[in-house]
Amino acid sequence: MGTPPLICTTPPITAEMEVETATPLAQFQTCPDSKEHLTGFCFASHEARPAGVLVGIEAVKAIFTPNFFLYFVPQRVATGHIMQTPKARSNLEVPQKVSPRAVRQLKTVAAESDSASPSSQANKTQKEKSPKVVERRSPRSPASEKKRPSRISELESQVSQLQEDLKKTKDKLTSSESWKKQAQQEAEEAENQIAALSSKLEESQQQIIALSSSEQSCEPTEILQDQNLTWESDLASAREEIERLKLELEMVAKSDAEQKKSAESTNIELQNLKGNLAETLLLVENMKMELNDCKESEAQAKGVVNETLQQLGTAKATVEALRSEGMKANEAYYSVISELDQSKARIKLLEELVSKLEAGISQKPREQIKEFPNNGEANGMEEELNSLRAEVERLRVELENAGRRHGEEKVKILEELKSARELMEQMIFNSGLREAELATELERARATIEELKANLMDKETELQGIVEENEGLSSKLEKNLSLERESKLEAELKELREEFSDLKASLMDKETELQSVLEENESLKLEIEKKGENVIKSTGELEAAREVEREALMKIGILMEETEKSKGRAARVAEQLEAAQASGAEMEAELRRIKVQSDQWRKAAEAAAAMLSVGNNGKYMDRTGSLDSCYNPGKMGSPYEEDGDDDFMKKKNGNMLKKFGVLWKKPQK
Repeated sequence: MGTPPLICTTPPITAEMEVETATPLAQFQTCPDSKEHLTGFCFASHEARPAGVLVGIEAVKAIFTPNFFLYFVPQRVATGHIMQTPKARSNLEVPQKVSPRAVRQLKTVAAESDSASPSSQANKTQKEKSPKVVERRSPRSPASEKKRPSRISELESQVSQLQEDLKKTKDKLTSSESWKKQAQQEAEEAENQIAALSSKLEESQQQIIALSSSEQSCEPTEILQDQNLTWESDLASAREEIERLKLELEMVAKSDAEQKKSAESTNIELQNLKGNLAETLLLVENMKMELNDCKESEAQAKGVVNETLQQLGTAKATVEALRSEGMKANEAYYSVISELDQSKARIKLLEELVSKLEAGISQKPREQIKEFPNNGEANGMEEELNSLRAEVERLRVELENAGRRHGEEKVKILEELKSARELMEQMIFNSGLREAELATELERARATIEELKANLMDKETELQGIVEENEGLSSKLEKNLSLERESKLEAELKELREEFSDLKASLMDKETELQSVLEENESLKLEIEKKGENVIKSTGELEAAREVEREALMKIGILMEETEKSKGRAARVAEQLEAAQASGAEMEAELRRIKVQSDQWRKAAEAAAAMLSVGNNGKYMDRTGSLDSCYNPGKMGSPYEEDGDDDFMKKKNGNMLKKFGVLWKKPQK
């Protein structure tokens, strides 16, 4: 809790007032909102003041404190009582003690009632009920009038929200367009995939035709079965991809329809929002113009207030300067008084010494003086007396001069006090006039603000009516546009259904083609199996070539493992198939050669057996002609020669097997 503030109740100060009298200049009282505490009376005379009472410049300092200018002068001027007696002011002290917080609360309550009231009549009735509260407001109330146009700020916030909604709808449109483009790209990719699958099917058909055309190939059935399995897996994957593409196409069609619907609805909303925005922007511009006018009037009032504050600041500066000068004069005055007191004490001491010396000199007999005419002490005493007398005279002159100077300074101080009082009275009078002018201007500004508020309420009612009309028109437009939208959507649905039916028909065609290809593949499988059976039957007859066939089967197993690793590579498989066909042809040729050789070996064995059976009897049998190039028909050999021929044939068979292995290894490269 601070000390109570200083409230000065003073009678009108006139230039004819005599300062040297003991008339009280100001009476000081205490107030509950104080920052200073002082009790007593101020008198202008130094001699006639009681103990603990201020004098001269100190009284002026006590009167013209910052609280005097910030609290006392504005209240007296604002209420129209520039100079009152203490009795007249004591009657008005209670309503003038309204704190700035209470005033702010009243302003906020008034602003809330203005924003909550549906019409301007309620505001007028509330203002008529409380006229005193409006009069008690401080001159700084125009600064708080900026909080009044809350409705305009709400309209601006609505406009900003509408602009944000516009941006969001634009973003949605762009995103829907991007989704549409993406769906179109996916549809194109699906079509490309379908085309690639169809091309793969055609290639597989061509491969099957090529395989069926190469009837001379005697490839083992296991390789063909593996190839058929790979083709079946490829066909199954192709079917799965076709089903997946169907689902994707359906999803794309649905998303396109939904995006079109959302785009149409957003376009309608955009048009409505644009119309509402145009109307609200016009209203906001009008409100801004009115606000600018209000701000200009408030700026003018602020300029006037700033001018008065500057004048008060200059007055404060002059008062501070006068205070400093008074302090300096008081210090000089007190220093002179102290010097005078010191000089008075010294003069008294010197006078006492002189009186003592004169008394001592008068008491001495003149005889002693005659007896000692040349005594040095007597001469010294006389000289000292003369010097003391001269110093006393000098001090008297200085005292007279100091008294004269003190009187002149006192006259100057009194003149300065009079001029300061006159200046303060003139400043108070001018500030009162200025405050009265400011009060009238504030009343005018408030009246204009009230008119603007009434206009604002009218505009709000008009805006509400326009909004209601806009809602009715928007509902009608929505109904009309909904009918148009339904017709457009029906047409688009028909088009989409036709496109979907076309796609279904094309897919059915592709499926029929696949089915026919599969049937052809099955028939080719049967033919290949029959050929394999024939090959097995033909190989079953070749007992001598079983070992070679086993080796070939082992190599075929190796090839099968390698083909399992290289699944999905159609080009390489095709090359391997071609190589396998070539190797099959070579194998068939080798098998024929082996068959011929085996026939030759059989015949040679029969001839050898006949020769061995007849050799003991001394008979020789002619050897039948062989198709082998190494056989000589005119020669007959011994059993040892037959053994050599057998070794030669084994070597030849070994070389043939090596060649056969080389031929089987060729497709692996």
